[in-house]
Amino acid sequence: MTRRLVVLPDRAAVETAVASGVLDIIVDATFARGRADVVVTGGTVGIGSLAAIARDPRAKSIAWNLVHLWWGDERFVPVGDADRNEGQAATALIEQIEIPTSNIHTFPADDGQGLNAARDIFRAHLRDELGNHPRFDLVLNGIGPDGHVASLFPGLPHGDKGDLVIAVDNSPKPPPHRLSLTFEALNGGRHVWVVAAGEDKADAISRLMSDSPEDVTPATALHGTEETVVFADSAAASLVQP
Repeated sequence: MTRRLVVLPDRAAVETAVASGVLDIIVDATFARGRADVVVTGGTVGIGSLAAIARDPRAKSIAWNLVHLWWGDERFVPVGDADRNEGQAATALIEQIEIPTSNIHTFPADDGQGLNAARDIFRAHLRDELGNHPRFDLVLNGIGPDGHVASLFPGLPHGDKGDLVIAVDNSPKPPPHRLSLTFEALNGGRHVWVVAAGEDKADAISRLMSDSPEDVTPATALHGTEETVVFADSAAASLVQP
């Protein structure tokens, strides 16, 4: 499926456009299927987009009891650690809306059970909720300057066929221990979006849009079942060839 690039003037414009699009998809999914499953992401633009959702007047009319939130990856650190994406998402959005706690599907935190045990717990939970072939309505992804998405880094394993969740114990970006959805899971999204802003993302976005090999730029492995869209500000898109 063709990857589409949407260029906006600055980071705020990216966040606003993404927020509006997220709400559109939630409305459509809840109307069509009675449920919306959305995978959110951390990072500056990801969290900024969640805050923009909370500010959007339409957020007050969403049936949040029909919305389920997931994460593409999470840092395996204790509950309450500032590194956890879920805490940042709670401040930006979750605490601003009326969504049941049972609809918030966080990765396990480190409570001494071990990284692999946490992976197995979440893998079972994901399958219980969405089956062996999850179909998310929307998957939001940030992108690193190295081209990684979620915690799927260049040069590291991205999971075997059939894997939906992997444990990462040697992330090149701290903290080293993480849990991540695999491309097999992420690509179950009907809409798969990449969000980026800033000059430091320009090379990664250029490589993504030119179909750099997955082992060099993992983000190129992302493909939604209905659409794949890259939202970037003018700085992040500055190296993309016309």
